[in-house]
Amino acid sequence: MPSQMQRTGKMKHVPVEVVALISAMRLTEPDLEPLAQLSDKKWVSLLEFCDIAHLTLSLAQLPMTGFPRWVVERLQTNLADNALRFEQLKKTYREAADALDRAGVEYIVIKGFTQAPDYVRDPRLRLQSDIDLCCPQQHIPAAQTALQAIGYVPDDTADSTNADHVRTMVRLGDCQWRGNFYDPQMPFGIELHFCLWNERISRVHIPEVESFWERRTEREVAGLSFPCLSPIDHLGYLALHLLRNLFLRDWIVHHVYELAVFLHSRADDCSFWRNWSETHSSSLRSKEAIAFYHARAWFACRIHPEVERVIAALPARQSEWLQRFSNSALENMFRENKDALWLQISLLSSNQDRRRVLRRTLIPPRVASIHEPKVQVRNRRLVQFGSGSSLLQYLAYLIFRSSSHGGASIATLWSGLRWRLSHYRLAP
Repeated sequence: MPSQMQRTGKMKHVPVEVVALISAMRLTEPDLEPLAQLSDKKWVSLLEFCDIAHLTLSLAQLPMTGFPRWVVERLQTNLADNALRFEQLKKTYREAADALDRAGVEYIVIKGFTQAPDYVRDPRLRLQSDIDLCCPQQHIPAAQTALQAIGYVPDDTADSTNADHVRTMVRLGDCQWRGNFYDPQMPFGIELHFCLWNERISRVHIPEVESFWERRTEREVAGLSFPCLSPIDHLGYLALHLLRNLFLRDWIVHHVYELAVFLHSRADDCSFWRNWSETHSSSLRSKEAIAFYHARAWFACRIHPEVERVIAALPARQSEWLQRFSNSALENMFRENKDALWLQISLLSSNQDRRRVLRRTLIPPRVASIHEPKVQVRNRRLVQFGSGSSLLQYLAYLIFRSSSHGGASIATLWSGLRWRLSHYRLAP
């Protein structure tokens, strides 16, 4: 079956430098030539994108033959800084873990350095800004109190409307943002997650996720010992996290790449996939398969025959959505679309939930106030209007938000209509 990413050159709205990056990161038959042909201007644009999309350190693992010297030096500096930053992360985690253990709080570590070594070779090769911990919901207040006792406070500036965690815990200090995502001096926040799957936000019922906690285990990575999900449930959580972020139209490209790395490396591991098939129900596996499809389509990873079988057995509506819209999440990083709405609706069993999701997606219920940080952000990039112009900046935000959401909603209704009408085409 040919990879959909063999047609990346035809993707709408994705800059050529990002298409070149995705082609170079393919796990079978990577093509590095387009990267080597980029101009300095395109490299500047690509590196800015990679920093925001958490792909810089993955880019730094590619053969750099043909890269401009200044790009190589920049990537090497990022690697060195992030290695130092990881040492600071270890100290931060150990201190937080000690505080939670003293308070009798049960937790597991999710995301971040738990991705090593199966999804990223070394935790020093992965950008991490927060430490993500998941606790039973009844333990969250005790966890907050324990962290406050060692100097953490809730960050009231962050928007946690759709988050699976309470407000991020941060330590106040005099460290200033200096434009370096890998700055060893930048402190880490701590996010206390109260669930592994947020049905309130997604409206998709997946009760099996509750059993992930019961199968938790202990691991060690780079000298850090920590409680975490079992390997099979770790895969399930990552796949569901991708599905969640698809619904929320969040950027998923670095998660998809890490998933592709795992699938590629385990393509011949029959024992793992047999255990996966026995542990996760067919319903859960079919939802994970949506994420697996994206990994193969974007990064051409090898997959085990059992994974291939589950993808092939997807319900017709989800299979058709993937064939038509699986590049939408890539394009969404540059021009907003809401194509994932139709995938989400296909997974809902209640008409009430379908109406609620449809209304919430097409007509967002909330507009940021004039002083919220998101007013200054467009596609994860900071936009400045100079001092003393907050009203002008807010007006620009309202215009951009209205046109972006309105245009995306109209395009989504049209694409959904075309998709549904395609089911009823008459034969010649």
